[in-house]
Amino acid sequence: MNMTADTFQRSCEHWSDSGRAEMEAFYELARVDYRYLAEAYSWTNWFNQRRDSALRLADIACGSGKFPEALLEFAGLDRLDDLNVRYDLLDPSEFSVREARQVLRAPFEAGEEFVCTLQDWKYAAGAYDIAWATHALYCVPAEELPVGLERMFRALQPSGLGFVAQGLRDGHYVAFYDVFRETFQAGGGTPYSDGSQVELALRELGAAVKSRVLNYTTVVPAKRKALLESYLQRCAFDDTVSLERMLTTEPLASYLAASYRQDRDEYHFRQRVGLSLFAHSDAGLTLRDREDEFTA
Repeated sequence: MNMTADTFQRSCEHWSDSGRAEMEAFYELARVDYRYLAEAYSWTNWFNQRRDSALRLADIACGSGKFPEALLEFAGLDRLDDLNVRYDLLDPSEFSVREARQVLRAPFEAGEEFVCTLQDWKYAAGAYDIAWATHALYCVPAEELPVGLERMFRALQPSGLGFVAQGLRDGHYVAFYDVFRETFQAGGGTPYSDGSQVELALRELGAAVKSRVLNYTTVVPAKRKALLESYLQRCAFDDTVSLERMLTTEPLASYLAASYRQDRDEYHFRQRVGLSLFAHSDAGLTLRDREDEFTA
């Protein structure tokens, strides 16, 4: 792994066949992130109301397809007969596009593939009924978010819906990387973008936006050191720093010590995720919250 590479380049190196073992260890814990997103809204109702027409969907920075997988398993989309959704995949990693395509099943049907960044996407204006980016835009620098999100927004048809789920700065994914950079990069490198920056950029584009915050905790048994190491390395897209160094080098050592629950011998990482629905008008924000049904 390239120790001098910046955030985006390192993330691309990890989304590869050589990074599969670390990815699978990470998703042993992070798979639940996508279950919570699948359970946070009435996705089945939204798609069911549109089942009379073929829908086109764009999955931005699709990763390995954990969100559509969670929707099929936990939101009941696989029970909607006669629903057809053309599912386009975008990711700068060919590995990710290949992985995501393999998990698609009815009502999702694999469509076009775009191996590029969101900022470089040659999109068709007004082509999509729905577009989403779930835990996907961290490596888009804050100054490039407006360009990328404008592409996503303009790709929606007038009645289309957009959705972004992105960790907030005081939640583990972003906070950990901020401290990691301070500890091992002297504060250098490109920080992750966070959910509040996404929401601000969408509002400045003139989009109608409806936001909420999802709170939950990722729990890692301290005795599972290999799992803990892989999880934290993936959070930073850096497998050159061992768990031992993380636990003993300040200020990251203090961050991890504060996350340790001695009474349970577990690490508890507090997640705070900004969820932003967006559309061309308030009338397009028709995806209903399931907050009354959701517990984390």
